[in-house]
Amino acid sequence: MVSPVQNNNTKNTPDGRYVVKPLFKAMQVLRIVCEFPQALTLKEITELSEIPKSTVYRYLYTLTAMDMVDYNPNNETYSPGLGLWWLMQSADPFSKLRQVSSKERHSLMKQFNETVNLGVLTGSEVLYLEIVESAHSLRMQAQPGTRDDIHSTALGKALLAFRPRSQWHALIPEKLVRHTDKTMVQRSEVMANLEGIRQAGFAVEHGENEDGATCIAAPVLDANGVSLAAVSISAPSSRITDALKNQMIAELTKCCAIIENNFNSDILDPDDQ
Repeated sequence: MVSPVQNNNTKNTPDGRYVVKPLFKAMQVLRIVCEFPQALTLKEITELSEIPKSTVYRYLYTLTAMDMVDYNPNNETYSPGLGLWWLMQSADPFSKLRQVSSKERHSLMKQFNETVNLGVLTGSEVLYLEIVESAHSLRMQAQPGTRDDIHSTALGKALLAFRPRSQWHALIPEKLVRHTDKTMVQRSEVMANLEGIRQAGFAVEHGENEDGATCIAAPVLDANGVSLAAVSISAPSSRITDALKNQMIAELTKCCAIIENNFNSDILDPDDQ
């Protein structure tokens, strides 16, 4: 296994005398957990960090207690915790994305009176950044900061479809969770679906993540055509006619094109540096 992070070194530290070594090593462990696309076992993290197993275990135990790392007792693996998301709110790396997309997302909700979601990839899951809720009493909704599987959500598949295909193999788990009778649980089927989404420019899922729910999603791309985020409209399937679905797709893809144009223009504007 090849690690995407560097092992023990302090080459980026101005003066190693001031490095708190236990903290440095704990952050190294956290970084490994965060940067790997799949959940890791204690043994794998120990090998990647080159830190003694007992020390790694104590770091992970502490990070889990602080919700910075999630521990899955079923397969004894570690993955990034929701505490990281809450920590990021004080130094939000997605602030520009939230800002430039706000007007368009609220416009979509007002036009269709259905819930509009903004999400990004985090490991093998989609993280809901912001949600503009429908005024309907019966509506589809998640909570900002929660996560869902990539393979069962339009939001997740719109995100992954516009990443390099090599990431598909890395980010789609070998064993896929079945949420409903319509959930795709074969990796080959999911990858074929991603190819279709890549060609169409949007993703649609009917009841794959939740019975009776329809979700339509489109990506927000960077200047190189790689997904930064995705926006989706979700609603009870009973309210989505074919004509309305086609109208939603047209307006959603237009919305995402405006968002990515504004985002990329701001990034490239020297006055915004």
